[in-house]
Amino acid sequence: MGGPGADGAGTRCFSGGQGTRSQNHPGPGRVAWLIALVCAGAFIANLDATIVNIVLPTMAAEFQASPSRIAWVCLAYLLCETGFLLPFGKLADMKGGKPVYLAGLLVFLVGSALCASANKVNELILFRALQGVGGALLYTVMLSFIALHLPPERRVGATGLVTTAAAAGFGLGPPLGGWIETQVGWRWIFLVNIPFCAVASLAAVRYLPAAPYRRLGARFDLPGAVFSIVVLVCFLFGVNQGVGRGWTSPIILTSLALAAVFTVAFAFSQLRAPDPLLDVRLFRDRTLALILASLAASFSTVGGVVFLFPFYLVDYSHLKPDVAGMLMTTLSVGQFAGPFTGRLSQRFGAYRLCLAALGLSVASFLFFLSLTLTSTVPVLILAMGLFGLAQGFGKAPNTALAMDRAPASKAHQVSSILGLVRSLPMALGVLFFATLFSQGIPRHVSLQDTHLGALPDPSVLAPGFHHALTFGLVVSVAAMVAMIWAWRESAPPVVPDA
Repeated sequence: MGGPGADGAGTRCFSGGQGTRSQNHPGPGRVAWLIALVCAGAFIANLDATIVNIVLPTMAAEFQASPSRIAWVCLAYLLCETGFLLPFGKLADMKGGKPVYLAGLLVFLVGSALCASANKVNELILFRALQGVGGALLYTVMLSFIALHLPPERRVGATGLVTTAAAAGFGLGPPLGGWIETQVGWRWIFLVNIPFCAVASLAAVRYLPAAPYRRLGARFDLPGAVFSIVVLVCFLFGVNQGVGRGWTSPIILTSLALAAVFTVAFAFSQLRAPDPLLDVRLFRDRTLALILASLAASFSTVGGVVFLFPFYLVDYSHLKPDVAGMLMTTLSVGQFAGPFTGRLSQRFGAYRLCLAALGLSVASFLFFLSLTLTSTVPVLILAMGLFGLAQGFGKAPNTALAMDRAPASKAHQVSSILGLVRSLPMALGVLFFATLFSQGIPRHVSLQDTHLGALPDPSVLAPGFHHALTFGLVVSVAAMVAMIWAWRESAPPVVPDA
């Protein structure tokens, strides 16, 4: 499995086992541009996620929307980003990563312009969904560029730079969003994407390398794509609306039942399809499956915390949006450790680094649960900074562990799976944190379109925060257990390249 090989009939690829990729590595100049463009995609996608979250309370007040309803401004983006990752991964295998990446920048640009023009909450949700499609196109191929075009010794360091770029977007989003909302209004937060996407597109046309192989003759798995999207829409809608409509209401029961039925249909379609959307053979590698499970659990806490804390800071602690935005940057400070994770992984091992980061995540949720209405700003900064530190040290080595176990011919698919492991758990994190939060606050707030800032006594929100953060603690412990198990199971990959 060490040289060029075949990946089935009609397929041309470079094959390889763990750590083996295309030998046609670009020169130093193009490597720098490749890493920069991958970082650009990570930056813009994360910027747009957090720049929106900080103004959710303002949007809720303007549109008179409840927490469960305004959550769909986040969920629509994450849902479409998640739902299209696997189909776009297949598309990248067939057409190459470069055109998919360019399409992502274009769709993201158009979606941003439309979000800025939205006049109703439903319009905003729809246009955020379009942005999510652009995000899916970007995330599908970002990590595969590193896996396919960089030598093994550069991958963890490059992945660390990508996580740093993501952290920059994650960190700049809240203060930039809070400042823009305070100065000129929240609609302008979407316009910052337009020149960035335009410049990145021009650079990508010139500097992104063509794919070392394409799946010539591969067929697009349309039934699998449709089934996977229906599952996500029905499941997320059912859980999100269960509090307001009642868990036994016909529409909720129908939605959850359809999610179950189409999950089974998707599983059977992938087992029988000649060229499936998701190659289930990848999960024969138990270590890869456990690494992905740990990463998914960790990302779900990120989605939940980023959704929850704007409400904690603005509606519970009564801070101004620009001040709250500055405090939210502490969630990302630790993620700037990304460039150092490669060196730390070489010294201590990637598994040890992942476990240390997950231990910090558990500690951060214990810290969150100790916060009260009288907690001072320095205490809030310390608590959120600890959570950010955990994410910063854990994501790059965890992602590199997963990509190193991917056969070269499956790099685009594993990259799209990693995008799925990021987006779906983040959407579920928003969903479950919002649901648990809503269940813990007064029913006249959670069930009606009443924004939380209208409450005369913010202390009534405390049970909702406690429920959601306790859930985050449990999930963090589960992520740590999965990583310990993966380390014990670690061995050379058992998934064949062809």
